[in-house]
Amino acid sequence: MTLSGSLDISVQGLSAQSERMKVHANNIANVNTPFYERKIPVLMENQQMAFQDVIAGMRKGVITTGVSYGPGGTLMAGVVADKTPGKRIYEPGHPEADKDGYVTLSNVNPMTDMADAFNTSRLYEANLAVIGVVKNMANKALEIGRGG
Repeated sequence: MTLSGSLDISVQGLSAQSERMKVHANNIANVNTPFYERKIPVLMENQQMAFQDVIAGMRKGVITTGVSYGPGGTLMAGVVADKTPGKRIYEPGHPEADKDGYVTLSNVNPMTDMADAFNTSRLYEANLAVIGVVKNMANKALEIGRGG
């Protein structure tokens, strides 16, 4: 893998974790919003193949069609709604109350989303660290190239 490919993968990781953090922040912000359904971020592997892998496959007689080329990595695939029912409370005067006087509260558990946000933050930091390592490797390579 090239240094550029390593950077591309880390940048994808930064982007995916950033989008993931937005989802968790939105969940926490809506913890007291009646009928709000918690969103769960879904990440997936970037299925793009590197060009050299396609060429290597062709040399072995494997022809790949419909493939996009680029580095691997992680992508934010989207979000899914958490279908766990929210707590129902009896509050007949509430504007969101149903005909029986019950309000369905958000199903967000702030502790769960805070823990997920903390994990997301650590993954973001790990991707930043990889970028730092790649930067140092590139600088060392330049020093070697200059003879010293």
